[in-house]
Amino acid sequence: MDILIVTGSISEKSNNKKIARWFDRQYGGQVNLTHFPLASIPMFNEDIEDDPNTEIDAMRRLFDQADGVVMITPEYNHTIPGVLKNMLDWASRGKRALKDKPVFMLGGSTGRFGTIRAQIHLTQILNSPGVAAKLFARQIQVDLVDQKFTPQGECLDPTTEKHLKRGMDEFLASLTL
Repeated sequence: MDILIVTGSISEKSNNKKIARWFDRQYGGQVNLTHFPLASIPMFNEDIEDDPNTEIDAMRRLFDQADGVVMITPEYNHTIPGVLKNMLDWASRGKRALKDKPVFMLGGSTGRFGTIRAQIHLTQILNSPGVAAKLFARQIQVDLVDQKFTPQGECLDPTTEKHLKRGMDEFLASLTL
């Protein structure tokens, strides 16, 4: 099974990349995990939409090859990061890269609310007619993420790890139905 992990930050120090590394540690031997190269996506521009560069073609291939997508978003100013929104704009045009693609959404924040507000916006985008992703019912918000994960992706909080494992196991099971 091929799972594409999209982390909505391009910073290597991102707390959400720590969560992505947790998926590598826990599921790397069970499924094929590929990390989406978000930093490679150019700014969306209708002038080049009909003749996109190779990075956009590669993006579409990655989504096409994936059986499912794990989308991990930080929360910037109560919404998703601009780089993630930019990629979703590209994905919604031409051959819609996420149309009917199963997506498991989660995210982590250093605050007490996790990424609830960002995930509300991300849900709206993923459900929009242009994107039309198939959103998995379970969503996870990790609060105090900076205290719960090591830079290598080790989860220090058993409750958080239990929720992540349950969510991913259910997501993977839903892909085999």
